[in-house]
Amino acid sequence: MKRHFGLVTGMAGGFWRIGLGLAVAVAWLQASQAHEGHDHGAPPPPVSASIAPRFEASSEAFELVGVLRDGKLTLHLDRFLGNRPVADAEIEIDTPVGPQKAQRLGGGSYQIEAPFAAMPGSHDLIATITVGSEIDVLTAALSVPNDEPGKPKPGATDLAQRLPDGAVFVPKPSQRILGLANQKMTKDTHPQAITLPGRIVPDPNASGVVQASVAGRISAPPGGFKRLGTPVKAGEVLAFVQPAISTADLASQAQQIRELEQQVTLVSRRLERFRQVTAGTVTRAQVEDAELELAGLQARRQAVERIQREPEPLVAPVDGVLAAANVVAGQMADPNSILFQIVDPDRLWVEALSYAGVVAGDRGSAILPDGRALSLAFEGAGLSDRNQAVPLHFSILAREAGLRLGQLVTVNVATGRQQEGISVPRASVIRAANGTMLVYEQSNPERFVPREVRVEPLDAERVIVLSGLEPGKRIVTTGAELLHQVR
Repeated sequence: MKRHFGLVTGMAGGFWRIGLGLAVAVAWLQASQAHEGHDHGAPPPPVSASIAPRFEASSEAFELVGVLRDGKLTLHLDRFLGNRPVADAEIEIDTPVGPQKAQRLGGGSYQIEAPFAAMPGSHDLIATITVGSEIDVLTAALSVPNDEPGKPKPGATDLAQRLPDGAVFVPKPSQRILGLANQKMTKDTHPQAITLPGRIVPDPNASGVVQASVAGRISAPPGGFKRLGTPVKAGEVLAFVQPAISTADLASQAQQIRELEQQVTLVSRRLERFRQVTAGTVTRAQVEDAELELAGLQARRQAVERIQREPEPLVAPVDGVLAAANVVAGQMADPNSILFQIVDPDRLWVEALSYAGVVAGDRGSAILPDGRALSLAFEGAGLSDRNQAVPLHFSILAREAGLRLGQLVTVNVATGRQQEGISVPRASVIRAANGTMLVYEQSNPERFVPREVRVEPLDAERVIVLSGLEPGKRIVTTGAELLHQVR
């Protein structure tokens, strides 16, 4: 069985029985031994007077916030690391009038009756939290003001608000609506990275284009033109091109056909005479030669006629998805013009431009405009400059839905050098109005303090904090942008 003990200062002396005082003393002693150097007891700075009376208690495992309103004490229980609500706990509160078992309200909230809060002053409480095999004991003191015991000031509501010192007060219910989560920061050595502009390009081994080899008029295949995004197979007919023949070419072909027809007539008659003469007068070889000559002339005539009426089929060169189609019925196609583009969406690349020379490792990452991250593998670099930049090619390791050819991305590539710092998610870093970079530290269960930091890119999902942040702090990793909007 695992036990954690934490303490929040402000505890007053004098408990309702000697046993309760002994339990607090033991908890104090064990908390001092277990968490030496980690002060959970620092009282939070004063909050707006409109906030309802409350207490805070935390340990290495849990955070507990109690809010007094209308004679009831509402408890909000979360994990200390992660700030996730704990909905399946058993909570027993030792109050000045006796122990009470908290009723579950759902979503990590609990409630007990608080008749003791009808009297102003400081009331000492001990909370025993049981979650599975985990047991935690937290101590706190609830201070009730003298003017209205058990109730906030008239019109008071627990609203998120920015305090005069720049910190942000966010009640636990509001934290859950905003989805605030935290993470404990550690300092480590990370590879230095460089940021490059890039775009999505097709894999040359899994894509292809369809072009017309001759000028002509486009017509649809049986069933019509295929729609964009339709899967196609290699060899599948996508369209036909009826070759365009000029008047001079038509006259030349007509003359050639007449000449061939004349030769066919002459050879046919000669062959007929050979077959009618007396046997022995004409050899078998002469008959066979005439037959072969006639067959060749007929084949040539058919080929010339076919040039005029048979269209050129445009077929798919590879398997994939139809990514682009620039055809309509009756359109005149120019030779070598790209009419269709076929791409395999499971095999896409990223092309980045390096203006500082070839910088690439075995792995990289890219960020899409909507914030999604792509894992990349280095494929190769160009040997010639493109607008004073060297193109770098990366393959995308895992398929990501919604990628488009030409889509702009930001590529992060390791330089091979190492640097020491604290890695934080990109979503944790906020750009302030004055241009400085901020992260929010959760210093208390309901208090968040902005910290100015200096950061550099690390990969598609993280940045490295080089200064302004100490290891061991709890930094907001989800919902920092919403938290920054609180006024």
